[in-house]
Amino acid sequence: MKKILLGGLLCLLACVACTEQPVKEDFVTDCEKSNFVKTPRFAETMAYFEKLADYSSMVNVTSFGTSAQGRDLSLVVVDKDGLQDPVQIRQKGRVIVLIESCIHAGEPDGKDASMIFLRDMIVEKKNIDILNDVSFLFIPVFNVDGHEDFSATNRINQNGPEELGTRNTAQLINLNRDFLKADAPEMRAWLKLYNRWMPELFIDVHVTNGADFQYVMTYAIDNRGTLMEEGIRRWSLDVYEKQLNERMEKVGFPLFLYASFRKYNAPESGILIDTFDPRYSEGYAATRNRLGLLIENHIYKPYEQRVKATVEAFIASARILAENKETLKEVIAHADKAVSSPEYRQKPMELTFKPVNKDSVWVDYLSWARDTVKSDLSGADWVRHNYDKPITLRCPLITSYEATSSVQLPEAYILMPQWTEVIELLDLHDIKYTRLAEPKQVEVETYRYTKAIFSPRQSEGRIPVVKTEYTTQKETLQAPAGSIVIDMNQ
Repeated sequence: MKKILLGGLLCLLACVACTEQPVKEDFVTDCEKSNFVKTPRFAETMAYFEKLADYSSMVNVTSFGTSAQGRDLSLVVVDKDGLQDPVQIRQKGRVIVLIESCIHAGEPDGKDASMIFLRDMIVEKKNIDILNDVSFLFIPVFNVDGHEDFSATNRINQNGPEELGTRNTAQLINLNRDFLKADAPEMRAWLKLYNRWMPELFIDVHVTNGADFQYVMTYAIDNRGTLMEEGIRRWSLDVYEKQLNERMEKVGFPLFLYASFRKYNAPESGILIDTFDPRYSEGYAATRNRLGLLIENHIYKPYEQRVKATVEAFIASARILAENKETLKEVIAHADKAVSSPEYRQKPMELTFKPVNKDSVWVDYLSWARDTVKSDLSGADWVRHNYDKPITLRCPLITSYEATSSVQLPEAYILMPQWTEVIELLDLHDIKYTRLAEPKQVEVETYRYTKAIFSPRQSEGRIPVVKTEYTTQKETLQAPAGSIVIDMNQ
């Protein structure tokens, strides 16, 4: 009888152990099951995150809005104590990382990498100590309507997966041009999410085409111009960017900056690094005094390599923040205080930039041997790369930038109450203002424009460039009751 009881007890304990510590095979992702040939649809993706949430109280799946077609905008919150409030999380001394995937739904690398990264951490306990210092927000599929427009003919030059979504939303809006104007309902929901959480680091995962090179991953941080406050800009260069490159090279995925060349397909002619205005993810983060990392994986690399490189970038980024969180908190606090001070407005604020041939450094660039032949089809020159002959080129990297536009910031702006759409955008970007309770005469400086020339090119219903002459003058205007006063000390 005792032997029977003992045997039954051992079986029960074994079952409990199986329940509490499932083997890895129970959490193999659909992408892994297909040997990185396929990526799951939205329902399958979120079912996987729900499974992780059922397994661990550290994982919670929620929503931050709905898409234009009424689909859920899902958010996965990961915190050591299961907290879902940013104030409570920061009271624990942690910083917050937001990882966003599928803003361009035909570029799903971040989605599959997020599943693997989180599975390894929560189920396999790999790097789980990171959660002592860092909490995560995952948006597995931002452009959910575009994601569900699944087809094998989307991005046909991309090296996997077999089927994937489209670039634009159901309203044909490119979300990674919408951070500032916020036309899409998805972006309006995202801005409310960002304002609530204000993550110390925002990672946005993409796949790039164009130049060919050895790198699986390129990246951008908008720290080349001066849109980012100087203290956090230096931290991003000297701590985060430096260590990110070191860590990624150690794990076999050396990085290079997301770049263009002075001469087409010729990095040896000079490498140019773009700056990004707030239409784009990393540009928007910079203007909010936060770090934004744009990951641009290489379209011609196998999907497995791209996903695994992205996982490693998540690990490296989280480690850097965990080990340097106190100095990061300090530079962010200083940046927020500095840009809301009168001293910040003593010099013009530079808005857009261009690289100039003033300063450069020599860098190694991992490329391929290449030759140029005449195309039989078009007669044009055709550059061919030889993947059997990797080469290292010594190239000049341009490091100097000049402002192409700037503005002298005032003490305040006044906006008439009828411009309700603009006021709504102020709210979405968490810009504070007061309203005049009664009409008031105000002495202001005004711009008056003449001889406007509008760009013939439109972008999503907007005219991106207007060239004009203008005058500035002091005037006394009658501001009606309800006018918006935007104090620049914020």
